[in-house]
Amino acid sequence: MCGIGGIIYKNSVHEKRTGEVVLNMLKSLYRRGRDSTGVALLHPKQENVLYLSVNYEKERNGERVISYLESVSDVQRVSNHGSYVRVKIWYRGEASELIDGINAMDQDISVANIGEQIEILKHLGGANNLEEQYQLSEYNGTVAIGHTRMATESKVDISHSQPLVCQYGQDLTIIHNGHVTNYVALRSHYEKKGYSFSTGNDSEVIAVYLTEQMANGLSLQQAMEESLLELDGSFSYIALTKDTVGLAKEPFGMKPMVIAETDDFVAFASENQAITSGFHQQLNVWEPGPEEVFIWNL
Repeated sequence: MCGIGGIIYKNSVHEKRTGEVVLNMLKSLYRRGRDSTGVALLHPKQENVLYLSVNYEKERNGERVISYLESVSDVQRVSNHGSYVRVKIWYRGEASELIDGINAMDQDISVANIGEQIEILKHLGGANNLEEQYQLSEYNGTVAIGHTRMATESKVDISHSQPLVCQYGQDLTIIHNGHVTNYVALRSHYEKKGYSFSTGNDSEVIAVYLTEQMANGLSLQQAMEESLLELDGSFSYIALTKDTVGLAKEPFGMKPMVIAETDDFVAFASENQAITSGFHQQLNVWEPGPEEVFIWNL
């Protein structure tokens, strides 16, 4: 059992800060997943700007990652959180070369996310730790999606926390509640095609699947609809790109998800109480049915 919560603002002026809303939603969802908490935030496009997060385990490797980034880019913002480096850089090279350079530094170092507009923040434990480290409540962009994780199959560390991405895919991330039971077969299939995986989390294959399908010309909606035919298990998930948010529920409809929509925003969560906590008021909600995909264009 994990928790999903998110907010899409339709207007640039918000009564409540985006980060504050999703923070309160994630606090409410803590009992659904106590191992880690993460969010994906959408930022406006800035030329040559990249948002980058890097996982590491050895104590001094965070400093090494920062030193490397300072040598190849103009670092505009950086913070080191013990096993996770968060940076905003100005970079004119190929993103794939930057990823290769970071991953080659040490076996325990891996790129968690790289994007022109999507930034990912993660921490172990509950949403209070995320707020302490990153001041999430100060974010006031248009979209924030968040996840509380209960680890059932893979390691409890920041690298296995969600949101998750396809490592060489930019500006596409997912959060997922449930299980992909044919994950091993799918992972083997994509590794043979040259994709690399940075975790043992079954959720990661959803990001790889969507990245592959969209690279082949499908829209996010089409890729998510196809995923319900090819991913086995019981699950619901959210996908975020720089211009779209998608929601999918598998054919059994076993994993809950509710939606509230007004003239100002769309909110979604694993349970109604999280939306109530996010806005400090009771809102009318409805639940998508089995094998349904919903898309919101930004």
